[in-house]
Amino acid sequence: MKTLMICFSQTGNTRKIAECIEEGLLDAGAQCELKTLSEVDSASLTGYDLIGLGAPVFWYKEPFNVEDFIKALPEQNGRHWFVFCTHANVIGNFFPSVTEKLNKKGAKVIGFHHSYADLTVPFYPKPSYTSGHPDEIDFEEAKAFGRNIVITHEQVLQNGDALIPEPGPVSSGEWIEESKTMTREKVSQMLPKFTINLDTCTQCRLCEDNCPVGGIDIDARPPRIQDPCIYCWRCVTICPTLSVEADWDPLVAMAPANYARYKKELNKVAARGEFRWLIDPESIDLNDPLYKQWQRDLKDGGKK
Repeated sequence: MKTLMICFSQTGNTRKIAECIEEGLLDAGAQCELKTLSEVDSASLTGYDLIGLGAPVFWYKEPFNVEDFIKALPEQNGRHWFVFCTHANVIGNFFPSVTEKLNKKGAKVIGFHHSYADLTVPFYPKPSYTSGHPDEIDFEEAKAFGRNIVITHEQVLQNGDALIPEPGPVSSGEWIEESKTMTREKVSQMLPKFTINLDTCTQCRLCEDNCPVGGIDIDARPPRIQDPCIYCWRCVTICPTLSVEADWDPLVAMAPANYARYKKELNKVAARGEFRWLIDPESIDLNDPLYKQWQRDLKDGGKK
């Protein structure tokens, strides 16, 4: 069985899970290629029996570049796919959303896997509720999923589509509805606009080189940024001199209310045995967002 795994990873968590799934696939006797989203031509996927697609959860569903990738797929003619993701507090509607789009392309999505992961956004604190994930237990679960998806693939081929599970898990209904409102237009309107501080920018080009959609041009005057943009914060989190700037205060002000909702959701899934607290939630300082931590580090002569 020839398998292709396609992975979009920003901070490396999704990639780690993908590598564990790959290990499980190989253990089960499957051939496997692991490629990044940017390495794959969506029109050239012939020759694979099974394809996996993985990404972090953005705005309670798949990132916009993953959505674009799926829209560009040719007809899949019943080819088997599986979907996996990493996420912080809320998984949202990721699996149903991706599955619906793949089904429209003629794919059969036969399996789903998710892992909690640390949250790294400038306007929220660190550590966060899901700090410590993914850990060794998460990695072992991903390996087991890789082994099991080979079995599922063979069983569905032999016994039919009745063995295909429903897409999930999903979060509580409020998050599902919220995910449906998070269009590109709404996200672009609600989030701050970025600028590049030319006085502190060293033109290291880390932001330009790591933008997943080519939305940055340091040489332009003024520098081009967020054109296009999937609102992943990668340019902000990777800049060693904090030269990608924004007004984070409105989002910081929303943190207490949002974290109350996140904690409620995490307590629900923890009660079902689907989440393990690795950090004391009462230890989170919502008045100390990550971008302020970075500023202190630089001021003290350290590294971000």
